[in-house]
Amino acid sequence: MAHRRSFVLVHGAWYGAWVWQDVLARLRGLGHLASAPTLTGLGERRHLERGRVDLETHVEDVVAHIEMEDLRDVTLVGWSYAGMVVTGVLARIPERIRDIVYLDAFFPEDGQALVDYALPEIRPSYEAARVNDLPIPPMPVAASGITDPKTIAFVEPRLVSQPWQTFFQPVKALKTRPDIPLAYVVCSQTHPMLFMRRLPEMQANPAIRTAILNTHHQPMLSMPDETVSVIVGD
Repeated sequence: MAHRRSFVLVHGAWYGAWVWQDVLARLRGLGHLASAPTLTGLGERRHLERGRVDLETHVEDVVAHIEMEDLRDVTLVGWSYAGMVVTGVLARIPERIRDIVYLDAFFPEDGQALVDYALPEIRPSYEAARVNDLPIPPMPVAASGITDPKTIAFVEPRLVSQPWQTFFQPVKALKTRPDIPLAYVVCSQTHPMLFMRRLPEMQANPAIRTAILNTHHQPMLSMPDETVSVIVGD
């Protein structure tokens, strides 16, 4: 292929790198270098000390992965909660990031935490986890829009409770974003429509590439080819 690129894909809350398997295979099939670190306390790293895991831990997971693999000119993809993570990663190692893709993801400013975006009906459960120092249980799979029984059977057994600190610690973001390509991709069937609501704001910014995928919150499972296309972007 003409141009081999490096992709680092970061999963969302309660999930693990396993959610990216179809997309990773396709990116590698195109000749790209593609990897997906699993964040501490989740996925196959669920056995690690979760009581001390916060957002900065997950930022460090991705920074360490990029540095240890000596990846440069990275297309950094953050899905869902990982929008918080990749924002922190960009602030730590901007010189290694080629471009960044927010895939149906939170897109925070410096000092914001995920809990700041929580809907009124959901926030009390997060607050209860914080007060009781307990991890946050995963949302029901069907609540995110998945209806395919095979996909539900694949996802549900692999979900892991999320360390509550990851939702409450504010992100350390750059005050001024570097002049690199940025994409904001939303899924039209995600409920609630947290990310779709910000689409007009992103579309009004000529520096941001936007796209809509006509699927639920897990496009890498339902539309892997289209997800790869929107991630690659050129």
